[in-house]
Amino acid sequence: MSSPKGFKLDQDDLTEKLGRRYERFAQALKDRDELAAADEFSKMCTMARRSNLKLPGRALPNLAECWIDLFWMLGRFDLMLRSAEDAEAAFGKDVEWTFAKGEAFFYLGRFKEARQALESLTVEDFEDPMLFYLLGCLAERRDDDKAARRFFQTAHRLDAANYPVPVPVSEERAVEIYHEVLAEIPDEIKWHLRDVPIFVSAIPSEEVVHSSDPPTDPLVMGLFMGQTVGEPESSWPSDQPRILLFHKNIAKAAGDPETLEDELRKTLFHEVGHYLGFDEDQLEEMGLA
Repeated sequence: MSSPKGFKLDQDDLTEKLGRRYERFAQALKDRDELAAADEFSKMCTMARRSNLKLPGRALPNLAECWIDLFWMLGRFDLMLRSAEDAEAAFGKDVEWTFAKGEAFFYLGRFKEARQALESLTVEDFEDPMLFYLLGCLAERRDDDKAARRFFQTAHRLDAANYPVPVPVSEERAVEIYHEVLAEIPDEIKWHLRDVPIFVSAIPSEEVVHSSDPPTDPLVMGLFMGQTVGEPESSWPSDQPRILLFHKNIAKAAGDPETLEDELRKTLFHEVGHYLGFDEDQLEEMGLA
């Protein structure tokens, strides 16, 4: 039977109950059941509170970091930023909070604040490849390709498998590849695309990033905007169908010229699929997600 609120367990009883709770927690870890492990940890916290047992000093910062990670996985960068700011207010300055703030600023399209936060970490002993990757993306936005490449190379050195050095590709070459890809499209689909402009640029502009709420991912490789095939025609400019392709973002996903061409082709087909009315799940089934 659980103890009523405010009732203090004696030391032996508390130790026994915590031991049993830990066994369940450990089993959940072995089973890789994160939610069950979190549930056992939550019950342990409740037991500790009822017994006036203080948690170890590092527990609360670690829990704050879990909130940050959860909001990152959910793509809620507004809440990720708030969590990092609250953690900093509660526990003081820390490179982890600064990094989380910089990452959230970036995905929220607050690029000046992102640069300020992330650049401050380059003087610290902080070698997360994502730090240098994001700094490379920010350098691209300043048209500083030399600095961008240096940052991307550092990220690659720290984690070669997940951070390939982008393959240089000019806008002219990207357009050539897109023309080649369009030539592969069946005539019945080409007919639908006859009035759909395709715009090619290096990266999404700030205007594009802030064209939606929440902001569009600054690393998006392509976008379809406007009405899909079959929707009632509209005279509003924002409803006119168009495809936007961002060749430098696509290049960041490729480690060699062959992969680059494949990613350029896949991105164009993906956005054409959206225009034809396919959703993300359907595109994933077709290998175009």
